[in-house]
Amino acid sequence: MTARTPKSKPAPLCFIISLLASTLGGQQPAASSDALLQHAITLHQAGELDDAIRAYREYLAVEPDSVQARSNLGTVLARAGRYDEAIAEYALGLRKSPDNPALLLNLGLAYYKTGRHAEAAARFERAVSLSPQFKEQVTLLLAVCYNNLGRYKDAVALLAPLEKDKAGDAGFDYLFGTALIGDGQEAAGTAVISRILSRGDSAEAYLLRGTLELSAHDRDSARADLEKAIALNPRLAGAHARLGELLLSQGDSERARAVFAHELALDPDEFTSNLNMGVLAKQDQGYAEARRYFERALRTRPNDPGVRYQLANVDLSTGNLELARRALEVLIAESPDFAEAHATLATVYYRLNRSADGDRERAVSQKLMDRRDALPAGTKPR
Repeated sequence: MTARTPKSKPAPLCFIISLLASTLGGQQPAASSDALLQHAITLHQAGELDDAIRAYREYLAVEPDSVQARSNLGTVLARAGRYDEAIAEYALGLRKSPDNPALLLNLGLAYYKTGRHAEAAARFERAVSLSPQFKEQVTLLLAVCYNNLGRYKDAVALLAPLEKDKAGDAGFDYLFGTALIGDGQEAAGTAVISRILSRGDSAEAYLLRGTLELSAHDRDSARADLEKAIALNPRLAGAHARLGELLLSQGDSERARAVFAHELALDPDEFTSNLNMGVLAKQDQGYAEARRYFERALRTRPNDPGVRYQLANVDLSTGNLELARRALEVLIAESPDFAEAHATLATVYYRLNRSADGDRERAVSQKLMDRRDALPAGTKPR
């Protein structure tokens, strides 16, 4: 039997999962090692984490293929806040048992706790595909991942079937409202905001409404609501990032910088703040600093085309023309309507003395920009 551990935030999921790991993929240790494993489990159950970690590692030195012990070691490490080490142990367990849904869930939760939402979402999705009974346990965590990754449509699809039963729950309403607004479903998002505000002043509702107003270019209303959200809850995730975007749109880059820095003090992995701090650093010709911000943003949203474009611009500005060329060519192959990427690639080609290629990319960029300018106001290009 694997060890049970006391509950800890955000949920006891990882400890429940560790109990399942031995039945779903664990191997039975040799009889001579039973006492060693039992000693580790006893320490684990008693909450003696450091000693349990040492004991599990001692056992694994003898029985390295034990998925049960590997999973338990990951659980203890996670409980101790040593998430990177926990991730390494879960990954080793998955080498022996790659379709073990319990280990996948544990690994997903460890990634989630370190803000690596893309990796977390991939493991949650795989675990649920193997064992659908886990879906209820990870639905809200997966929705948080989708929202943080900008996968709002996926979050809406996940949460919409739950609205009938969960409407009125503050956490659900905030997640669902964020997804709806991110997906451009303004009327449905407004209904959720009204539902939240019906229970009294709410920082979350003001943040959602301010986000809607920001997207509609109603800057005065957006500023009032975002500042009220921050006044009600100065630690509300995303509130300072949205206010920073608004300040940038009003040309107040210095205050925007301070507001983004405040957001990153709360959450060093927040995507919007890292992206915009990188842009501001690049404008100041602080290219090494800009690269650090962009790389952190890319860690939060792997393969994001906007961040990859900014990194290519850093390479261009620092004279790494071949790196910029390769990055932009790949980006354009994936996003052929990215007008700015075509324009920047034209610049790179000209500097590489490839005039014909530069002329071609400049013409493509101009055509795409003309098409975008011809769209009705407020219409997003596809």
